Amino acid sequence: MGKVGAGGDVSIGLDVVAEKIFIKHLQNFGKIDSEECGEVGEGAYKITLDPLDGSNNFKSNFPYFGSSVALELDGDVKVGIVANLANDTLFLKTKQRFQSTKLDQISFIDIHPNPYTSVGIFERAYSSKKYAQKLKNSGYKYRIPGATALSLAYTNQVLFFLYEGDLRSYDIRAGMFMCEGLYQHKEKDLTIICQELNHFEKLKKLLL
Repeated sequence: MGKVGAGGDVSIGLDVVAEKIFIKHLQNFGKIDSEECGEVGEGAYKITLDPLDGSNNFKSNFPYFGSSVALELDGDVKVGIVANLANDTLFLKTKQRFQSTKLDQISFIDIHPNPYTSVGIFERAYSSKKYAQKLKNSGYKYRIPGATALSLAYTNQVLFFLYEGDLRSYDIRAGMFMCEGLYQHKEKDLTIICQELNHFEKLKKLLL
């Protein structure tokens, strides 16, 4: 049985191993705030880290898991990195650009919204108390991949991102940075993010 980390989840063991690797290589860049151990070190820069995003997917050999790193200064995120370790995709967001590459390459390409998508992402829809039934009745289709940081990184490629409940900083710091410029609505129990205004307005009307 794993221990409960600073983020409140039970570690599967590999979370801790991954965290130690990240801390070893990142600790010289600033204070680290990680899902497993909490805050470590000091410095002007803060690094918010989820060493294994989608750990249950990893444990189940379901190919949707990765790592999330956000570098911030004075509360402002400067760089966000999310890696899908299952398919070797790396997402990199700075104030100037949003790009992706393969982990074994150094050739980045710009990320653009996908106008042909027909599905959204509704993380943790299995525990929905309000909104899943409303979506079902409306005909909106969605998937529940099970790794919040990754899903936020992919929000440009889907109709919408939904999350019912509280989002933790470890899950969202880098991913939300990658959603800058998208239409967003956040309240206590619901987060809606869309690339297109018409779906954003429809979902707000439907759900709220």
